[in-house]
Order: sequence, then structure tokens, then C-alpha cells
Amino acid sequence: MKPSPLIAIVITTYNNPRFLGLCLESLVNQTFQNFEVFIADDGSKSDTREMIERYQKTFANPIHHFWHEDRGFTKPEIDNRVFKELHAAKFVITICIDHDGVCHRRFVEDHLEYHRAQGFKRGVFMGRRVELGPQITQSLTTQKISRFNRGLSWELLLSGLRGDSQHCSRALRLPRSGLSRFMKRDRVPDLLGSNFSFTTDLIHEVNGYDENFTQYWGEDGDLFIRFRNSGAAMGGWKGYAIQYHLYHRRQEPSQANMIEYEKMLARRDYVRCKNGILKE
Repeated sequence: MKPSPLIAIVITTYNNPRFLGLCLESLVNQTFQNFEVFIADDGSKSDTREMIERYQKTFANPIHHFWHEDRGFTKPEIDNRVFKELHAAKFVITICIDHDGVCHRRFVEDHLEYHRAQGFKRGVFMGRRVELGPQITQSLTTQKISRFNRGLSWELLLSGLRGDSQHCSRALRLPRSGLSRFMKRDRVPDLLGSNFSFTTDLIHEVNGYDENFTQYWGEDGDLFIRFRNSGAAMGGWKGYAIQYHLYHRRQEPSQANMIEYEKMLARRDYVRCKNGILKE
């Protein structure tokens, strides 16, 4: 019998130990448990480190903490530090999430099974998420997570009916099938930094995130374009590898950034960034 593949889960975080704790707690009852956690910490204060240290003592899986000083938005840099340590010889696939995502208990299993069905060939899987509202986000505690992350709960359904949460139907897990295709759940147009996975060698092929992105927005789209241009298989499903997005106020991308991204989408020759895992 072949041993279970080992998976790397990369969590990007910045100064929100409560959200990070809820995210980590959602990994406790995963149906697939052969993974290690890598926290890419973009300069959080000491309360985040102290919370991580508590989890390192009790969590069943290894937790590795990567930190650098707060110099503004340098997410690509800290994520690349983690990616540099990940190699396909050890980790078959890598899953990337953010601290504001609570994972369904079959989240890791679903990411793995998608890549297994593809024969672990060079590829990317992109998931989507339920948008939790402010009321239900405020009510969640680490004690509740193992019950909450099992699907479409009454609590979530009522939150949706009240207009608090959005896209609650995505909490209904549907296996990848003809039915889910008929329901157009296989149409995911782009990559969300909070819910995607890739065969680990692929991140080195495209040279990780472009560290020239030093302001919010654009770094995930840039990575998506290079994944696509590399010829990797790209897949995505709604209602599979489910994630619940904790509510917080969001920054909106500038119009100039969005126009630039639309221009980049037309490029097919851009596969490696120069200022990534390796400096070229």
C-alpha cells in the first residue's frame, strides 16, 4: 500500500491572531491529515507569534512560522521565503490560504483528490468561498469551528436568509460530476489567493510571486497568468474544497491596477517573473 502524499499548507497572515486561530482550528478536524502548516507572516506583532507558539504545542501536525519585519505590503516576499523551502520530492502539492479563511473539514481532501484525479501532473486547482457576514463572523469561536465547518449549517443558512452572509449555496459540497457541471459549478475564471493549490514543482517553474508588487492587489492575478502561460492544467469548482471567508472591510483595487491586469491577461509569453523566489 502506497503511503499517503504529504501536503504543504501555506497560510499568509498579518496582525489578526483571532482570524488565524479560527483558520488553524478548521484544520484540526480535516478528513485528510498528512500535511504540514507553513505560516507566512508579513510582519505581525508579538500577539500573533504567541498564539502560533500555543498551537505549535498542541497541534497534531507540524507548524512552521516564517516572519519578517513589517515594511508595508510585502506578502509576495514572505510567501516566496516559504516556497523556497518547499520541494516536490517531499510535498506533492501545496495549498495556499489566507488567515481569513475557515476551511470545510474536507477542504484538504478535496484539493488532494483533484490533483490525484489529474495524475499529479503539472496543474493548479482554484476554489471559491462562502462570504460570511459581520454578525456570524463575530459569533464564531474556536470551540464552534469543528461543528461549523461541516457544510451548510442552520446557523449559516439563517445568516444568509437575514442578508448577513452571501453565496451560502457554495457550502453545499457536491462531488465533481456531470451534475455539478450542469449547475455550472466547474466555471472558476481566476485564482483567489485564499483558496488555490498547485503541484509543488510548478511554483518553482514560474518563480513564485513577483516581489515588485508592494501594494495590495494584483499579485495573485499575476501568478495566475504565469501558471496559465506555463501550460499547466487549470481547474476550478464551486462547492468543492469549500472555504468560509471571515468578514472584514476590504481594500478595493485601483482602476489603473485593473486596467493593467486586463492588458496582462492578453500576454502568453510571460511565464517567469524576474524578482521572485530567485532574483534573476
